[in-house]
Amino acid sequence: MPKLKDQNKVNAIHRAAIELVTKTGFSGLKMAEVAKKSGVATGTLYVYYKSKEALINDVYLVTKEEIAGAIINPEYLKETFYETFKAMWYGYFGYCLQYPEKMLFVEQFIYSGYISEINIAKADSNFEPLDQFLIQGQKNGDIKEMDVEIIKAHLHGSVHEIVKMNVRGDIRLEEDGMHTCFNMAWDGIKT
Repeated sequence: MPKLKDQNKVNAIHRAAIELVTKTGFSGLKMAEVAKKSGVATGTLYVYYKSKEALINDVYLVTKEEIAGAIINPEYLKETFYETFKAMWYGYFGYCLQYPEKMLFVEQFIYSGYISEINIAKADSNFEPLDQFLIQGQKNGDIKEMDVEIIKAHLHGSVHEIVKMNVRGDIRLEEDGMHTCFNMAWDGIKT
């Protein structure tokens, strides 16, 4: 029977990989550096991940699952589409503000060719409830009738750019600034 992976080591490996890959890119990523930064032996790293491609794919899947959980949370279900959408938007925005390195990691790899099509499909399946929610909002006349992928890209892109500006120090996001950002996102999709 194969030995179970130590989740603390997996988490440390993921953190190290995200930090290093956002600095060096995929081609500059060295497994020995991931091992050193994560505090695990290089041999142990290779027991967990046979290649940097396998590591990156796993980090991508886990991070996309976290993002889906930040958006699709049963606690966000409210009386109206607007209230539920607002809670979901703030959940995603808060996740990106708290974990900008994870946001940047996913952004860097989504179209890179390093993530397998199977893993992209698996990650995307986590967002099916969001897709259905948006489609229902269209049917109810709450939001514009357009491809759901365009709606998600519109929302995703604005959140990412605002968070990047905040991380760089170009802006200092206060609570009322966050409300303004939400209202701009809502105004872009509401009917």
